[in-house]
Amino acid sequence: MLGDRTRERARKLLTFAGGSAVATVCSEGVLLLTYGVLHWLPTVSSVLAWLAGAIPNYWLGRRWTWRRTGRPHLTAEVMPYVAVVLFTLLLAVFTTHTVAVQLKAAHVDRAHRTVLVAGAFLGVYVVMFLVRFWLLNRLFARLHRRDRAKQHTPSETSRRAS
Repeated sequence: MLGDRTRERARKLLTFAGGSAVATVCSEGVLLLTYGVLHWLPTVSSVLAWLAGAIPNYWLGRRWTWRRTGRPHLTAEVMPYVAVVLFTLLLAVFTTHTVAVQLKAAHVDRAHRTVLVAGAFLGVYVVMFLVRFWLLNRLFARLHRRDRAKQHTPSETSRRAS
């Protein structure tokens, strides 16, 4: 039988995977539309695709995986999340740009380039999935401990009354 910590870790990983799947569909859809159909630059397409996935991924991960509700704290929660996903964005932009340039130089036709650039974009997110989960799990665990400590700290008014 699984212990409580193992079950909780598995729950988090599965819900994070579910939120990531939703974000991946959003990202890949935007990438295929902007790069494959509209013929925008791979860098612009990657940034827009990242944004299309990062927003739902944040809210789904925050609510489903780490069960946080209420208004997020900008510096304690949002900014660290943005730093983690911005690294993924930079890696995706670099990778898609490099793949697109090399394929174009090799005279690969547009349809095949689109599939390969989209595959490279997806590959970055597959590789970064566990890294992001580990980093974000540490972030939200720290926030959870901070919130619990605040709940157990006597309020300012009760300290004054003593």
